[in-house]
Amino acid sequence: MSKEYNLILEQFFHTEKITEYSLDNIRVACEYFGNPQNSFKSVHIAGTNGKGSVSKMVFQMLKESWKKVWVYTSPHNIDIRERFEVGNCFSEQDFSTSLSLRSKWQKPPRNDRHLISEDDFVRIAEQIIDYGHWLSYFEKCVLLAFLYFREQKCEYAVIEVGMWGRLDATNIITPILSIITSISYDHMEFLGDTLEQIAYEKWGIIKSWVPVILYGKNPTLENIAYKKSSKVIFPRSMKIHTNLLWEHQVSNARIAYEAWVFLGIPDATIRTSLLHVEHHGRMEYILPNLLIDGAHNEDGVRKLHKYTSSLGGKDIVYCVNLKKGKSIQLVTDVFYGVREWIIVQSDHQMVENPAILEQELSHMNQQYVILSPIQILQSASENPEKLFVVFWSLYMIGEFLTLTKYE
Repeated sequence: MSKEYNLILEQFFHTEKITEYSLDNIRVACEYFGNPQNSFKSVHIAGTNGKGSVSKMVFQMLKESWKKVWVYTSPHNIDIRERFEVGNCFSEQDFSTSLSLRSKWQKPPRNDRHLISEDDFVRIAEQIIDYGHWLSYFEKCVLLAFLYFREQKCEYAVIEVGMWGRLDATNIITPILSIITSISYDHMEFLGDTLEQIAYEKWGIIKSWVPVILYGKNPTLENIAYKKSSKVIFPRSMKIHTNLLWEHQVSNARIAYEAWVFLGIPDATIRTSLLHVEHHGRMEYILPNLLIDGAHNEDGVRKLHKYTSSLGGKDIVYCVNLKKGKSIQLVTDVFYGVREWIIVQSDHQMVENPAILEQELSHMNQQYVILSPIQILQSASENPEKLFVVFWSLYMIGEFLTLTKYE
């Protein structure tokens, strides 16, 4: 990692205290740079859970169809450049690697040739900083994606929404297809306290006359689509397979399948590409007995609990830490039978101080120890009969990926 790259990262990111969200800043910035978001065909994906997985599935399908395609996702695990991934081709080497790593826990190393280069990141980031340091961190990331995709003469771009939908910085695009995955409780301080309010924020990506794929029946979203003359597509119930773990990924694969049908991709390509999807940090075995998962809301945690409950008497050690400001009460409520925890000592500034979780768990009469990621990895290697499950904060998950040489 070059000194110049490290320096530009410090300038690119700054602590933000945004009180009002709107699309005004990103619109003005894109107009200044000649509206790069209009230079490619885009697929826009929102939702509470599953949007990242669906984004990577649609990206993989377009890549294996030999399209010049990029994907923008957030957040990243280790390096910000992971948000900007290219798929100009799917090589024989990529295919051979995916075949050789069919074990449920093995994963391919990150291949930097699929990411924006450090030099290109620095060059474009400098243009953005020179133009407007007042843009938020997320707005800068989105603008950088649009500028780079245009520069690379991208044919398709798969764009994942950040937190919002209606007021998300990505929402100045006019896609050829919109997708809204499952909706559940998360970011209620911004999006609202009810599923209807949250759905209202997500509907903003539905554009007039642009087809939209919905995860399932939702009167709020369907009514909005009807008013905008947008065709609504629901995933069909079908037998389908993906290399991503557990049953919720089958539901995501069905959503992605409908996107591929809309884009005119042959069925055989659809089904093979589903076996090659890379989405690190989401219910992923990084060792034979170490599972990591970025489940960070109630729906995600319940899916993880359902999976671990299906393992039939396996001796499981749960390791957790949260994004700052979150309460562990949700975790203990879902995993109500668990009385012993490992609190992960994370170095990330966005992850909670273990002392806060200590206090909460003590009040609940729960048992706990505090271990660093490297200590947990060591404990997993010394206790192969146990399954270690690390979950909640994606920021913390990145530390485990770094330690297991995902770099």
